[in-house]
Amino acid sequence: MSKWLRSLAETKEGIRLALESVRSNKFRSFMTIIGVMIGVGAVILVNTIMDGFNEYVESSIDKIGSNVLYISKWEDGVDFDNLTEEQRRRKNITMDEAIAIRDMCPLVKAVSPEKRSFNNVIKYNERQIRTPDDFRGCWPEQIVVANREVEHGRFIDDNDMRRSAMVCVIGPDVCDALFDDRAEALDKKIRINGYQFRVIGVQERVEDLLGISENDFVFIPMSTFDRLYPKTERVYLLVSAVSRELIGEAADQVTNALRRVRGVRPEEPNNFGINTQQMLKDEISSITVKVQLGVTAVACVGLLVGVIGVMNIMLVAVTQRTREIGIRKAVGARRANILFQFLVEAATLAGLGGVVGIVVGALVGLAITSILDWTYSLSFFWIAVSFLMSGGTGIVAGMYPAWRAARVDPIVALHYE
Repeated sequence: MSKWLRSLAETKEGIRLALESVRSNKFRSFMTIIGVMIGVGAVILVNTIMDGFNEYVESSIDKIGSNVLYISKWEDGVDFDNLTEEQRRRKNITMDEAIAIRDMCPLVKAVSPEKRSFNNVIKYNERQIRTPDDFRGCWPEQIVVANREVEHGRFIDDNDMRRSAMVCVIGPDVCDALFDDRAEALDKKIRINGYQFRVIGVQERVEDLLGISENDFVFIPMSTFDRLYPKTERVYLLVSAVSRELIGEAADQVTNALRRVRGVRPEEPNNFGINTQQMLKDEISSITVKVQLGVTAVACVGLLVGVIGVMNIMLVAVTQRTREIGIRKAVGARRANILFQFLVEAATLAGLGGVVGIVVGALVGLAITSILDWTYSLSFFWIAVSFLMSGGTGIVAGMYPAWRAARVDPIVALHYE
């Protein structure tokens, strides 16, 4: 018999003996592999949930388009606890920057500056709702950049801007709090911080992003906002490129426009930040990767328990089969053959725990993602990692018992009762 056929036969024999041990000692075998099962199940469960979370976040971010630039006075990842003197002295983004980008950047499709009022109270008759910072002045282009439709009525237009009209577009949460029916809200007069506005539109509902509501806002014309709140200067600025493919070139044009209007000298670095949706996705992804690695490390504690359990049952197996080992050695089996057989048996036992853990973790992950209404994603990568972890656990746990079995004296073993 060739070396490969002999190895295959020994592998099949080791798997058969492991399965027979499980069948004949079901409860003991279950208690043996429970550590492996818990460890592997935790890996599958957490990574299934985190993969679903990543897909949920990416799809939520993509809903406002894949060609949006976020302009702020800070770069992405700035350490606010250790700001430099230059960073502390930076000017806020103002309407001058928004106008410069609109006039100087041909690859920009739309510019959406926003100003906000904080701690707002919105009333209609006896009903009211409080929105901390979602009373906003904006340009008509806001709806283009945000890629969001109006469910009833219309959005703010240029005529509203020219007249500084006392009109507003409200989000569905605001509408539901003030009216019994969304269509009913059109042309109704509501009071916001004591000012009276006519409702001209109700925007469609979208999913909240990371627990932050995207449906409890009120938009009014920027010219109206400036008339009512003349001291508010800080601007939140979003820019939409003409296409996703040209977003890099659009960002270069925006950078040049901002450097010019903010008076940045050629030798000086930018005193503003331009962030993209991909940067936000990458930042969230880096956090989830750390969580995944941390939980995987914690799951190794369960695998450590599994190592102890598998090692114990394999030591029992060596003792119970001492005479069998002696007979095999007497008919020509080498130490390597005995060692290999017991390692295969230990790996099979731990592998069974891994399979059960994968199934349990996948089913629990499916239930949780269904409850959260996230995409269910069972990655082949994490299945492979789990198999390797469980198989590796079996090999580590089986090393010492296999070594003891391989060193059994055949003469002594044949006389063992």
